[in-house]
Amino acid sequence: MPHYSKPGQMAPFNLAHWLGWWVGAGAAKIGREVEFLADRTRHATTSERAAWIQRCVLSTLLVGGEYLLIRLLTPKPDSLVALAGVWTVLLVLPRPTPRIPLWFARAFAFVATVSALNAYWKLASSASPNLAAWDGVFTICWGLLSFAMIVWVFLALRGARARQAQVQAGHQELVQQSPARWSNIPIVRFRDVGALEPVKADIRTLAENRLRSRRHSSVRNGILLYGPQGTGKSLIAEATAGEYGVNFLHVRCPDLVGQFVGTTGAEIRATFESAAANRPVVIFLDEIDAIGSRRQAQGQGTDAGGAGREYNTVTTQLMSAVDKYRSMDGLLIMAATNQLDGLEPTLIREGRFDVKLRLDLPDEEARGQILEALLAQAKWRPFDVAGVARRTPNWSPARLRALVDRASELAAGRPIEEQHVVRVLESSGGRDRPPMEPVGWDDVVLPEAVVHDLKVLIELMQPGRAEKLTLPVPNGLILTGAPGTGKTLTARLIATQSNRSFYALSPADILSGEIGGSTKRLQEAFARAKEQAPSILFFDEMDGLFPAVHGPVGQHDVQLVEQALIEISALKREHNVFLIGTTNYLDRVDPRILRGGRFSEKIEIGVPDASGYRKLLARYLGTAHLADSLRLEDLTNRVAGMSPADFEATVTAAKRAAMRRMLPNSDHIPPLLAEDFESALTRVQARF
Repeated sequence: MPHYSKPGQMAPFNLAHWLGWWVGAGAAKIGREVEFLADRTRHATTSERAAWIQRCVLSTLLVGGEYLLIRLLTPKPDSLVALAGVWTVLLVLPRPTPRIPLWFARAFAFVATVSALNAYWKLASSASPNLAAWDGVFTICWGLLSFAMIVWVFLALRGARARQAQVQAGHQELVQQSPARWSNIPIVRFRDVGALEPVKADIRTLAENRLRSRRHSSVRNGILLYGPQGTGKSLIAEATAGEYGVNFLHVRCPDLVGQFVGTTGAEIRATFESAAANRPVVIFLDEIDAIGSRRQAQGQGTDAGGAGREYNTVTTQLMSAVDKYRSMDGLLIMAATNQLDGLEPTLIREGRFDVKLRLDLPDEEARGQILEALLAQAKWRPFDVAGVARRTPNWSPARLRALVDRASELAAGRPIEEQHVVRVLESSGGRDRPPMEPVGWDDVVLPEAVVHDLKVLIELMQPGRAEKLTLPVPNGLILTGAPGTGKTLTARLIATQSNRSFYALSPADILSGEIGGSTKRLQEAFARAKEQAPSILFFDEMDGLFPAVHGPVGQHDVQLVEQALIEISALKREHNVFLIGTTNYLDRVDPRILRGGRFSEKIEIGVPDASGYRKLLARYLGTAHLADSLRLEDLTNRVAGMSPADFEATVTAAKRAAMRRMLPNSDHIPPLLAEDFESALTRVQARF
């Protein structure tokens, strides 16, 4: 086939070249059309494809019905019924109409129109001879109309040719992909978020300004949510979109950070462009400190690697995007962070983020509202949640949600009842126990009065027991007594029997060489005990941590004691933190620590009685035994007043002394004599 060229170009003008040009141009246009349709199919969303197919099917059915109408009226396609039918089809075709059905519909309208005009002119001319003189004028008008309608018919394909020409020329609007359309309207509403009424009111003020249809003379946009983790910042942002029935774009800012220079800024721009293309929308920048931290100082020698410039560029790009889109109707910008002080001040100033809202841990009333809102989303039998709210101090909304979720699992498909929530509450916490060997009642030897007091105290620590008896648990207990009487072992016994988290703090764990380090460690210890409640804070050797002020004292000791007083006074009954301390010298502890409401209970751990020594002796002897000549009463009388630790050392030394009488290769220690114990007492140098 000859190579085609456009008519008018310098080429031999003959029939072969003319046909070659038209055939080649037609093939090229078909190829461009196929390429255009394939490209649009790749970038179209599922909803766009479904809508296009629906329009194609409906248009084809209408045009097919139009064709059948004309065929049924043959040989009189010039009837008024055909004329009305073809123009009715043109009016009811779905918009935008696919090009091929539109071309056929216009062609049928052209044929019906010109045929009807010609037929009815002849009919009118025959009925009125005076009109015959106007045949020439009618013929000219009819020809012009026919030509115009032919052009109109072929203009049905003009849109495709124009788009193909733009693609071929590399038009920027087609080369640059437009953001994909999507829909994400949350089902969460403000009523699903318990408490936070002042926060909701402030959010409504800006949401009305940006998301309502009416125009506002002033532009207010940008809501920054900050506060501790788990306080519901993401939830309130999602509920804002759900409340106003708009799209919700949740942007996790750390995901925008790229590995290469410039990629992070491009991701920020693309994110805001996507939000603008899907208005009305709430764009939520979660963990905004990942891309909006304080800018680094720039100067000679301060940024050798260039990382600081890129770091600052990301923050600047974010500010630029906020400035560009904040005045756009139907777009509300929200952000959240746990580190307000780490954000760039110029990013969060008024004019970018007009409202800054702090979300703190809820109080008792707010916790009750949150619990009711969470339980309302599940199946439950209504009950008074005030008791549960009272027993969950410093709990975040996220932790309360976990409580309800576990209660729902416990209910196993049945409605959640109060007993399910209480069971989960009582089983939560109390399990954070740094390496500690469990201690049973058989492992300690204590006077009967002390055992009775401890059992009463442990019973009151059981969940719900103190409330039933209306007998509050004391805040703190101090165990006093001579060295080696088992004060530390008794503290471990209380932790084991009460099933509580246990934190043993010695002076080495608290005291720090850094300025303010000791008070910070003490504050962290109390915070951890509250978080893992029910718990026990055990202060070993309290006189070394909180010494009484006698004469000159260092500022460090003053600050540590004052911080301890603040932390202990801040403890409430619902925190469920029990304090235990030990000391050998009660008079050396700051008296303010010992007053009622702090370490108000004092129990002295004395030395064992005769029966106690017999229990200890049976434990420490092991496989060894006493000689028949040594009476048990004589031995207990001899060691009376000795602490359990000294008594253990004495028995061990006596067993070593008896080994002098062992036969070679013997596996048994000879019976212990009185002389062995006398020798052991001399070695141990026990004081009576």
